[in-house]
Amino acid sequence: MANRILKNDYWEKRIRDKMGVDDAYLPDDLLNSPDIITLAEANIISQISDYATLDGDLRVYLEYAVILECCILLCPSMGARLPKKETGPHGSYELGSDWSKRKAEFEEDRNRFIGKILEEIAPNSIPTFNSFIVTYPKRGW
Repeated sequence: MANRILKNDYWEKRIRDKMGVDDAYLPDDLLNSPDIITLAEANIISQISDYATLDGDLRVYLEYAVILECCILLCPSMGARLPKKETGPHGSYELGSDWSKRKAEFEEDRNRFIGKILEEIAPNSIPTFNSFIVTYPKRGW
């Protein structure tokens, strides 16, 4: 199935750059699989029904939202894809990234850009309100 949003070249590299890995860990075949790009585009299209009419800055936001959605879909498997430790002649280093934290960051960015698109398409359609949460005190000791 052809891509519906990310149609131009090098979109795979954009995902790898955002994730901070090279093509040895995220090959093009994986990114082109229906489990990644097709699902990511379908997820974004389900939130923005008239995606095909977007142009200019809104198109840039739409493409970026799909890139972020791909990153979100890839995060759970990244712990298994990347090495845990790097050893060299002068030392050994623990490598690690908290992929659940990165996933939350990607989700926050994706939601922000989808919000920008929806606010531009239909102003005042997104309810905004001030809120706060009451919590209990925590002591770390």
